Amino acid sequence: MVHVEIAAEELFRLGPLIVTNSMIGALLASIVLLVIALRFARGSGIVPTRGQSLVELPIEFLAGIVRGTGGKRWRQFAPLIFAIFLFVLTANWLSLLPGVGTIGLVHEVEGHEIIVPFLRAGAADLNFTLGLALISFVSFIAFGLRANGARGYIKELLVAEPAYMTPLLTPIHLISELSRVISLSMRLFGNVFAGEVLLGTMLALTTATVFLLPLAFVVPVVFIFLELLFGAVQAFVFALLSMTYITLAIAEHRQHGDDHHSGEAPEQGTAPAHGAA
Repeated sequence: MVHVEIAAEELFRLGPLIVTNSMIGALLASIVLLVIALRFARGSGIVPTRGQSLVELPIEFLAGIVRGTGGKRWRQFAPLIFAIFLFVLTANWLSLLPGVGTIGLVHEVEGHEIIVPFLRAGAADLNFTLGLALISFVSFIAFGLRANGARGYIKELLVAEPAYMTPLLTPIHLISELSRVISLSMRLFGNVFAGEVLLGTMLALTTATVFLLPLAFVVPVVFIFLELLFGAVQAFVFALLSMTYITLAIAEHRQHGDDHHSGEAPEQGTAPAHGAA
């Protein structure tokens, strides 16, 4: 019987803390990233090895995009974007390992035996994606406040242009800002959860009868490769949208000519307008 629970299943409790299988998957992704970071921080060299090149490839690819579209302040938020991308990518790819989602405890529900897996994709839990979305949301607000100042950022957020349109446009602007949390979290959760259902359904169909049993060694492999691609795409999209929101928060107030809030020095060869003779 194919059974994919929408909510992450509880494994055990540590006092008031409920530990779910998706939390274990997210923790495993964190440990894997930490081990890789420590290993290559100690053993990296000027002439990269094959392993070092493999690790640096996605970082250099994303760094080129952030450098090209992130503006002058791209170095300030680039580590956050790299961390989000690598974390989501690792969590998505670890969920495709053998045993993840299939090895666990057997429980009987409504007369049917189902498996509660020990490990599950971290992003298959809405709490995981919502937490990442909140981190992104708080980050672009913090960078916006830092670049434009509290007064400039709040004015940009609450006062529309022209001013007489403020009662109409300000609620729309606020809803648009808050909806970013929902869109970021639901997009990642929906795609990862759909991948789980797809893989489970294909495996169940190909092992249902002896006639289709040989396909069980071919069909799931095809969909696993597709999930590898989709996992990378979803990690890239989440990181790219986070970068876009941060860039917009930094650049928004400059459109109104209040560059003195940004904290950046004027470019060489230019002089402040009020100092012109």
